[in-house]
Amino acid sequence: MKNLVKCLIIVTISLFIFSCSDGEDGAVGLAGQDGIDGVDGVDGDTGTANVIYSDWIPNGFSDSSTLNSQSFQIATADEITNMGIDLNTSHIQVFARGQVIPDTSVEVVALPFEYRFEEQLYTYGISNNSLRVFGLVRNDNSTDFDFFEEYRYIIIPGGVAAGRSAADYKNMSYEEIVDLFNIK
Repeated sequence: MKNLVKCLIIVTISLFIFSCSDGEDGAVGLAGQDGIDGVDGVDGDTGTANVIYSDWIPNGFSDSSTLNSQSFQIATADEITNMGIDLNTSHIQVFARGQVIPDTSVEVVALPFEYRFEEQLYTYGISNNSLRVFGLVRNDNSTDFDFFEEYRYIIIPGGVAAGRSAADYKNMSYEEIVDLFNIK
């Protein structure tokens, strides 16, 4: 009886192993009719289409000033109003491009930026609803704010998630923000 059970198990296992074989697939059948359209799904998260950015704007500081501080406008109040931006909830970042920073290969930096060699501070802010770049100097040696040749702003409206918070944007490099929002 023990031998009979062993033989039946061996035969059953052999049947399973050897009964399956690769063969050619059969002919492809006719395609069925198209079904009816389904119900639209729920809208996804806010995308990055609302991110606003400028072209590179030439340096607008005066060449012949003797003032320890200067500013120039990079976006007017009308431009900001026409963009429909809420300055209280949007993240605004300004970048500067120009000379390569000594001992680095960095050409584009986020403002505020301190150029210690000339004791200059480059920053930005909102004044009378216009976006301005400011240059401040701590001494009288160099009042020409010409370290950077161009400036660019990027405004991320409050509703644009993109998986980051405004605090994260402040810590991101120009290249990271450009990649994240597909900025040209």
